Parts: sequence; C-alpha cells; structure tokens
Amino acid sequence: MSIVTPSYNQAAFLEETIESVLAQDYPALEYAVVDGGSTDGSVDVIRRYEDRLAWWTSGPDGGQAAALNTAFARARGELLGWLSSDDTLLPGAVSRVVAAFEPETWLVYGDAEFVDEAGAPIFTLHARPFDLEEMRRTCSNHVVQPGSLFRREAWRPFNERAYYFFDFEWALGLPPARVKRIDAVLATYRVHVDSKSGGAPLAKARDYVRIADEVLGDEGRTSAYLAAGEYFYDALELGQARRYLLRSAPRRPTSRSLSLLGKSFLPRPVVARMKARRAARR
Repeated sequence: MSIVTPSYNQAAFLEETIESVLAQDYPALEYAVVDGGSTDGSVDVIRRYEDRLAWWTSGPDGGQAAALNTAFARARGELLGWLSSDDTLLPGAVSRVVAAFEPETWLVYGDAEFVDEAGAPIFTLHARPFDLEEMRRTCSNHVVQPGSLFRREAWRPFNERAYYFFDFEWALGLPPARVKRIDAVLATYRVHVDSKSGGAPLAKARDYVRIADEVLGDEGRTSAYLAAGEYFYDALELGQARRYLLRSAPRRPTSRSLSLLGKSFLPRPVVARMKARRAARR
C-alpha cells in the first residue's frame, strides 16, 4: 500500500507527520512526500528522511489535488491514502485499516482526534456512517480523511480546480455498499491558523460556491451558500458575504447568519475592528 504526504510550507509539523508514517507496523508500505516548492525549511526536513522514503519531489505542483493526482499515478500500492503534512497517524492505524478491507470494499475510514497547534487534544471527531443523500443535503463529508485508505480501482483523478472539496467530490461518486466505517481513532487532525480548516476563509468561500453551483442540489446548495457567506464575511469580502447569506436566508435562516447579514452592511473598517476586538478577547 502507498501513502503520500502533500506538503507546502509546513516545516513546523512535517517531521512529526513523516515519523508517524514511518513508525507504522505494516511492512509493505510505500511512502512518498510531494512538496509544493516550500521555502520554510521543509526540504531540509524531507532530506533527513529520504533514505526511508520511496521517493520525494519538491517544486510547483498546482495545488494539493494536482500533487495527489501526480503522486497516485506514480504510486505502486493496491491501497492508497494520503496524510497532510500537519496531521499524524496513530500507532497501528495502517494495519487496523488494512485488516478491515473485504474483497468488495473500496474505502475504509474511521475517527480522528482534533488537536491544536501544539498537539494538545481538542475533541474526537467521530465519523458518521456513509450516507450520500445526507452528504449532498448538508454539504458535509462523512469520510474523515486522515487515516483512511482506498483501493486503486476506486480512485479517479481529483478535481484540480477544487481547493477544499476535492475529496468530498470524489467520495460522492463511491457506491455506499463498497464503503466501510470502523470504530477506531486512526489519526490526529491539526487545526491551526495556516491549515485548511483553521485558515484561508476566502479560498474556502469560493470553493463552497463552486461546489454549490456545480455539484449539489437545491438543499445542499443552500447549506453551501450559507457557509460561503460566513467565510466571505471572515475574509472581509462583505459584498460577497451579503450576496450568499441572502441567497441562503429564505430557506436556512440561523441566528448567526442573520447577525452576519446585518453586519455585512457595515463599512469594512468597522467590521475589521470588530473582528480584531473579538480575536483579542479569545
């Protein structure tokens, strides 16, 4: 089986990620790192482990989805997976997932422990059963990606125009009968200011709009527009925030969305000061 770590300027966490994969007890494991041309010392970290890697690269790659497409095309494993450069696998995770595969299984996934920048636990994310209808309705991915593995026959190239939802789009194409959830915490999922979950609100907002317009039905589109409006607000793109909050409000009004909608009519410097004061109080 093959695991790929896509990385870009995550030197602070990359070594812990690499060590967590190399410490797995599954013998037939091919491990590669694809770096997007980092300038923060990540390449120095990779070089320290290159004799234990199947291969590695560093250079512009078109983003995470593009890097994974290239890496999976090169990988030799029958089972495939990826681990982002700020996450870790827990001991024995790979063996636990591999053992859960049956002949008809295409994807196995489990739970993850959310941790902060220092690695301290925040909460355990318990994966939900694989339900395509619910995923489309709520624009939420039931597959907890860190620690999951899938068969090569299940993989098709990820949408390289996607920023946040390329794995969600891929999962929507899987037959539910071939997906298996296991009750096990497999990995840590790190949340910090430079992570996709903790940062980049503008990029996430745009991807919510893209998937709403290209993939989802009416109810899912409403959920995605609501999230897009909230992220546009966080990015201080108030006009866009207002547009998508208004598009979601008739069907999915919430106290937060209505509050943000009202604030989106304020001048941008005022909103920026409000956000700064709130952040200072945390």
